[in-house]
Amino acid sequence: MNNVRYIYITLAFSLLCGACGGHKPAAKTSPYERPPLKEVSDSQLLADGLLIDALALQETGRTGEALDAFATLTAKDPSCAAAWYEMSQLLMQRRWTDSALACAQRAVALNGDNTWYLLSLAQAQGLRGDKRALIGTWERLVKLKPEVLDYYYELSNAHLGAGDIAGAVGVLNRVEDKIGITEPVSLQKQRLWQAAGKDDKATREIERLAESLPGDKRYNAILAESYMQQKRYPKAKQCYDRILKADPDDPYIHIQLAEYYKATSQPDKADEELLLAFRNKGLDAKSKLQILSGFYTREEFFETRSATAFRLVDMAMSDCQDSSELATYYGNILMFQKKYAEAAHLFEMALRRDSADYTVWEMLLICLTEVPGSDDRIDSYSRRAATLFPMHTLPHFLQAQSAYNDKRYTDALASLDEILRWGFSKGYLEAETYGLLAEVAYRNQEYDRAWKAFDKCLALRPDDMPTLNNYAYYLGEQGLRMEQALQMSRRTIEAEPDNANSLDTYAWLLHLLGRDTEALPYMQRAVQHDPDSETLQRHLRIIQESIR
Repeated sequence: MNNVRYIYITLAFSLLCGACGGHKPAAKTSPYERPPLKEVSDSQLLADGLLIDALALQETGRTGEALDAFATLTAKDPSCAAAWYEMSQLLMQRRWTDSALACAQRAVALNGDNTWYLLSLAQAQGLRGDKRALIGTWERLVKLKPEVLDYYYELSNAHLGAGDIAGAVGVLNRVEDKIGITEPVSLQKQRLWQAAGKDDKATREIERLAESLPGDKRYNAILAESYMQQKRYPKAKQCYDRILKADPDDPYIHIQLAEYYKATSQPDKADEELLLAFRNKGLDAKSKLQILSGFYTREEFFETRSATAFRLVDMAMSDCQDSSELATYYGNILMFQKKYAEAAHLFEMALRRDSADYTVWEMLLICLTEVPGSDDRIDSYSRRAATLFPMHTLPHFLQAQSAYNDKRYTDALASLDEILRWGFSKGYLEAETYGLLAEVAYRNQEYDRAWKAFDKCLALRPDDMPTLNNYAYYLGEQGLRMEQALQMSRRTIEAEPDNANSLDTYAWLLHLLGRDTEALPYMQRAVQHDPDSETLQRHLRIIQESIR
């Protein structure tokens, strides 16, 4: 009666635990199979009970206790394949791959027809890096379940992992024998042959694919690309012609033909094909600009093919929406062409959409400095940029320059001090900042600060003649270091003998030193070069009167 009672218990759990001891399950969809109903021994019932307990611990997340329970079970019943299998899974979760592999091997040794056990073995071998053994396991799975295509793909990958490309392709050939030529398999075989450096075999795979699906233009495109890589240009052209004939409205065939003509040194035809592609409404502005970015080298874009390149950019942008990215791109092109007003408009458009990119602010400000009558816009944008990006020099510099022009010297000094507080990036605008600081400080009667700024500017840029001239003139106005000022001024007229301002400074310094006779010819030359200057006329009269 005890045995009968345990038979009913076994039936209740047979879906989970029929693989221990003398049970010999035929693998189906679970590692546990329901065995034929038969009377079992007390020891077998005990083993089944231990398996149920271990599985319960595993299901409730008590994996450490479950692992101990499975170990206890295998010690009592080494023939329980299910316990070895579960132990291998738990050990792999802990990355104890050596032990996991040993357990999976025991499970497979006890029941080599169970796909679950073989899959566990493959997983453990993969973690261990046992490449050849992994190939053997997937081969067993393929033979056991020849209808499961995924096993073939895994077998192919195992060959690839072992560096056996021919073996990997061979497995994919077996797949084609079963299901025929398909795109995923053919493309994978192509990639494998390319990796092996066998371009002819890679191309043959695409040729077979194109032959099997003659109505699909994609394969002609792939085949043409393969021919292009091999420099088999006539073959590539045949493919492109077939695509063009099948779908003349496809903009991308013209792009591919442009690449073909460029590769075969026919740049004019390449440009014609790009123009055809860009006239196609099916190609959006962003795609067009991305194509341009990759098609021309920088030298071609801005020099040798610039006429066509800029025309293509204009075509791309003709139907462009208010896009920050595209506006910035086009603005750069226009800026390079010195079309500063148009470029500034596009940068303003970009900033309306996205004001977080400082580079766009800087390009806008640079453009505006080249556009007459933009003082108010420069002041407004530089003020906003200085607030958003206080560590950058240009916005503060333009703010200082604007304040200086308006004779707001205190405001100008505040902006220049902000620049000095943050420092300079690779010397950008450093000499200009000290030069402007010298001018502002002098106008604000901070003479010592002005002299230091002049010295700093000239240390950075010793041949800056306007700065040298102003420095000399201001020293003369203050009656300081007159001989040094005269020497500095002398340098400017030697460098620029026809510069009216430099001639005026030199003559005026000579006058201040009481050397009016020497000063007169220099002042006369200054007036000759700038006869409309009231200051020069006044200086000339003073020197002439001093001589009389």
